[in-house]
Amino acid sequence: MSMILAVDLGGTKAHVIVADHMGNILGFGDDLEWTPEYLERRKRKMVRIRFAADKALADAGLSMSGVDRVSASCSGADWPFEFPLGVRHLREILGVYEVSYYNDCIGALRGGTERLGRDCAVICLGTGANCAVCNRDGQNYEYAYYMKDIHQGGEAIGRFVLEAVVDASVGLAPETALTQLLLNAVGFSTVEEFYMLCTTGRRENELPERPVYKNFCPLLFEAIRMGDAVSLRYIDEFCAALANYVIVAAKRLDIFDRPLPVIMSGSVCKGDNIIPVLVEKHLKEQLPKAYCANARFEPVVGALLLEMDRIYPEGVPRGVYAALERCCAERGLFRDVGDKKSLC
Repeated sequence: MSMILAVDLGGTKAHVIVADHMGNILGFGDDLEWTPEYLERRKRKMVRIRFAADKALADAGLSMSGVDRVSASCSGADWPFEFPLGVRHLREILGVYEVSYYNDCIGALRGGTERLGRDCAVICLGTGANCAVCNRDGQNYEYAYYMKDIHQGGEAIGRFVLEAVVDASVGLAPETALTQLLLNAVGFSTVEEFYMLCTTGRRENELPERPVYKNFCPLLFEAIRMGDAVSLRYIDEFCAALANYVIVAAKRLDIFDRPLPVIMSGSVCKGDNIIPVLVEKHLKEQLPKAYCANARFEPVVGALLLEMDRIYPEGVPRGVYAALERCCAERGLFRDVGDKKSLC
């Protein structure tokens, strides 16, 4: 029985599952307890994957020698030369020869669609962001580094939160509910004191502390629920820009007049937020047959499904899917998207 090691590596976390080809997830691991160390960036990614893989294997009661296949959906798989490089590095760090290597948004896409090989797109918003569009002829367009910093997921949203608060504090922008939300979150009484810490430190011998911008991202959605005009205007413009990535690629791939499911994935699109609704609104302005659907599975399950597509070229059997769904329910690998529609 084939044992599959499936990997999802994003900018800030690694998830690994071990499963058999019948859809049974036997182990799960992450890199939350990994102690960061200074390494060349590609080696750092591989070390994080190995750490999470060892946890997953321990959870499954297996060793790496029992793994036959690796399916890895990773950040840093962007330029053409990086794909064979990633395969080589994974073979070296894991000791498994049969390796499939994809950009991380492809695993996210597979976690939200019943099959590939048709017109589809994905917008993945985690700490960073990526967007890919595929057509039924096998062509695809992945943005990777061409996505602007101001659209890079939770990092970009969190940066906006701080900038909106700072600008409002000196009269460069309108007042916003984000101000009190941010001060409550960081435990400061004034914007000036917190911004002083961020920029220079508050006294001669205090070093500045760079904010972890992604931690401010949830504050935007809290302000939106409060009806904050600044936050509402920002998120609408943000979603219009995300939709435009899909629109441009769809036109380049000649699918602008066909139905186009756009899978929404990543931590920013979980829970109660309006991003899928707004992205769909802007998509339909130029792609009337496009619609958004939340990914059902976590991206690491999408990476597993990519390998199952290779094992079952005629389609993953219904019984295998049933076993996979049961295991995902037991291990919390369905995405938390409330009652929003999902493609699967």
